[in-house]
Amino acid sequence: MTKPMTHLVKRGYEYTFRPDAQQRRNLEETLEAVRAVHNWSLSVFQSEWRRQEAKISYAEISSKLTKWKNQPANRWVKAYSSVPLQQIARQLHTEYHAFINGRRSEPIPKEHGEQQVLVYSRAGYYLKGRDVKLAKHAAPLAIDWGLERPSRDDITSITVIREDEATWKLRIVAEEFVEVPRQKPPECGECGRTLEE
Repeated sequence: MTKPMTHLVKRGYEYTFRPDAQQRRNLEETLEAVRAVHNWSLSVFQSEWRRQEAKISYAEISSKLTKWKNQPANRWVKAYSSVPLQQIARQLHTEYHAFINGRRSEPIPKEHGEQQVLVYSRAGYYLKGRDVKLAKHAAPLAIDWGLERPSRDDITSITVIREDEATWKLRIVAEEFVEVPRQKPPECGECGRTLEE
């Protein structure tokens, strides 16, 4: 009997959750901090490109972001998790380079309330049992777990989505091994070859 092969695949899970008052305030303010970083990053990419048609590496924008956050007028963003701030800079770096290469339209600044998504890599959340706690939050999120839930060891990122005032969703990406049946090699008559007499 042919043994199945295993492949590592990314799988998405989505749940709703109900933030408490502190969590809601933190999430809403983090969304505004991410929006500020988005608009600042965009201005850097635009000025560098228009001034000398220079592409900026992610390492450069990350270094500039650290300096920007340390300026007195911008230190307020340091009260929130740095992970989604870095993630939006990384995302915008990808989007702007795609624009420069003609693969998409130019990103535009975001207005107040337009930022709806926070992306947390592994450094931005804590897992314990069925609890998920985001960085800079005092308590775990109240998640409406469905029938399927990924193993905590497989989770690679968590995305918070604000759909409206009352609806918040959690999108979890996990890397999982799945079994795939091996393909039976074709018989000679099936592979297009003619058998000699």
